[in-house]
Amino acid sequence: MTGPTPATTTPARICQNCDGFATAAVSSGPRDPHGHLHTLTVDCPACHGTGTVPAPVAQLAGGRA
Repeated sequence: MTGPTPATTTPARICQNCDGFATAAVSSGPRDPHGHLHTLTVDCPACHGTGTVPAPVAQLAGGRA
């Protein structure tokens, strides 16, 4: 193989705060006179709406915590 070696990727983990359901629709009150229910979309503050968090960096062999 020639050229630089590709970087190793670590798999993303599911966010513990939202369990992967990163965005929720929250109703903002009763229906208006037209019958519409107004909702707000709210993202998880921990993962910012992605549903995943980066995996922790592995400790180096022989290193100290």
